[in-house]
Amino acid sequence: MTDDRRDGDATTPPPNGRRIERTFGEHRQGYDLTEIRRTSGGILLRVRIHRDAYQHQSYAVVEAFTPAMTWTALTTEPASEWHAATPNRSSGPAPLEGLADRLFARADAILRTQ
Repeated sequence: MTDDRRDGDATTPPPNGRRIERTFGEHRQGYDLTEIRRTSGGILLRVRIHRDAYQHQSYAVVEAFTPAMTWTALTTEPASEWHAATPNRSSGPAPLEGLADRLFARADAILRTQ
């Protein structure tokens, strides 16, 4: 498992908010990425992506941290939209980064409408 707590540098800042924490891990049938970012409005967002060998066991969700100190799901992306485009195995988060960015962008758009 790797843990990347960098906020990015001046040339490659993470899109859609400042990165607070990122963890990546491999498991027997795939890999996982969890990333937390703070929006410009101060809201904490968490993306969780689980890539399993089986599409029906894979998921991608973005959640917002609430005042009640719980995570509430804002939106998901069906595995049928991204599973086939990702490799069965990965030793790093690169295959899931684009999906994470899409989810953060969608969550940011949802929150801006409120």
